[in-house]
Amino acid sequence: MFEKLKKAFSNAAKSISQKELSDKDLDNALFDLNVSLLESDISQDVIDVLTKQLKQKLIGIKLQKNESVEEVVMNTLKEEFANILNQAGSIDLIQKIQAKKQIKGGPFKLVFLGINGTGKTTTVAKVANLLKKSGFSVVIAAADTHRAGAIEQVSAHAEKLSIKVISQRYGADPSAVARDAVEYARKHYIDVVLIDTAGRMQTAKNLMDEIGKIVKVIKPDMKLFVGDSLAGNDTINQAKEFFTYTEFDGAILTKVDADAKGGSVISISFITSKPIMYLGVGQNYDDIIKFNKEKFVESIFSNESLFLSQNRVQNSISIPAEESHLSAQNVQFSKDESFDKSNENLSLEFTNPDEDIIIESSMDLTKSDTENKDQKEKVVTHISSDSVVDTPNIVDKGIHNDAKSLQKETLAYDRKEDKEILSSSENKKEEGKKKGRFSWFKKKK
Repeated sequence: MFEKLKKAFSNAAKSISQKELSDKDLDNALFDLNVSLLESDISQDVIDVLTKQLKQKLIGIKLQKNESVEEVVMNTLKEEFANILNQAGSIDLIQKIQAKKQIKGGPFKLVFLGINGTGKTTTVAKVANLLKKSGFSVVIAAADTHRAGAIEQVSAHAEKLSIKVISQRYGADPSAVARDAVEYARKHYIDVVLIDTAGRMQTAKNLMDEIGKIVKVIKPDMKLFVGDSLAGNDTINQAKEFFTYTEFDGAILTKVDADAKGGSVISISFITSKPIMYLGVGQNYDDIIKFNKEKFVESIFSNESLFLSQNRVQNSISIPAEESHLSAQNVQFSKDESFDKSNENLSLEFTNPDEDIIIESSMDLTKSDTENKDQKEKVVTHISSDSVVDTPNIVDKGIHNDAKSLQKETLAYDRKEDKEILSSSENKKEEGKKKGRFSWFKKKK
């Protein structure tokens, strides 16, 4: 995780240590650092601060005994990196909720903000699971009334977590949904209300104004921005715009387990002066960890990896698929399920033991010389229910043979049963003739 950012700082330190510490040579080395940091999704504002501090400390520096230039560079970068995160502060969500609960100040209201596709609804479910395991009662407001399937999605998460969802019809006022959820929480003494809002682009002014309305109506205790760490500088720009419309209190970054850069962590903290509170690191409900800035800095400037399981909730619950496309040709099995491939081409369904059973096989059978090679053969054999129950070997041995041999084996097993079937079918034909099955058809004159 964050390997690219680690490499950028390491290369910068080595490059500067190999130069004469003159103004010109230092500028060349810092330019290479700028490029590396930009590639790691560090914003230009952060880069300017880092390079300025480096230049001030390194020009005219007097090294101590046994101290190398590389060590000075790395320590300076580490110090500035830590300062940016420290200036953003930190927030303990659990303590905030507990404090309000102790003074009986009503439900703790938490609004989630962000653009489409960042994993906002899934993050709501993860936070709900985290709070529930921490001993709090939770209700979710399905305030995304714009996106098709949004209410069903959050309801599916809530059902699996055994959490109540407050919702209205699509197109309803999101602030009204949020207000209803808060009123429900007050009446039922619920500790926390999690408000899932619609994803919106930061350029959509009407939708951004809608967020302002929700905030004015319910007066939330905390507003959290949910950003995709893989989006790089786009996430940084989104955070900047959302912060302009409504000053959120903290951020949650998703998909961090797949992020090799990590620049969005420090950039969002620097631009908004608000802390990164949680990191999404997987697909299960417990795959969310509390952000630890000290461990993060150490992992960037050392060979250590960020310990992802530090605050992870135990007893994971898998997240249901948000979009499921199931067909006869495309069925996925979980790792805990087993599937017998030996019977995958054959399906027997016993509906009524008194009725004849039709066994169908779509397997490619060996074709005789007289058959057309382009034709696909399908075997349909009528067997009585009693015959199937008593003779399992017919199914095992007969299907790989051609239709003629399968019929012979079946007839050879119980000729008496087959004679009754044939006799029955002939009687039906005779009865059909007597009744005049096609008497309704009259030839036109």
